[in-house]
Amino acid sequence: MKTYSGTLRGRTCYTPFMRYHKATRITRPEADFIIRTPTPSLNECVVVEVSGTWYDVRRLTENELADFVDTLQRAHDADVAAGVLAPH
Repeated sequence: MKTYSGTLRGRTCYTPFMRYHKATRITRPEADFIIRTPTPSLNECVVVEVSGTWYDVRRLTENELADFVDTLQRAHDADVAAGVLAPH
């Protein structure tokens, strides 16, 4: 799992993590753009990547970000345990 400091574009993405509807699923080129472009963020991190899936997390507070990353890690661990993903 990688996190990057950077910056916010206001769009909503509905993901399996509806509790974190402010965390927008994005593409790698969008993530690169966000990382390079200075914009406001509610936390130290602007982009999160897990297993090749990128999320714009600029609209999450520090507590929401920590909870979101924990949720992503639990989902990743469950996929590894189910044999869907190889452990890294």
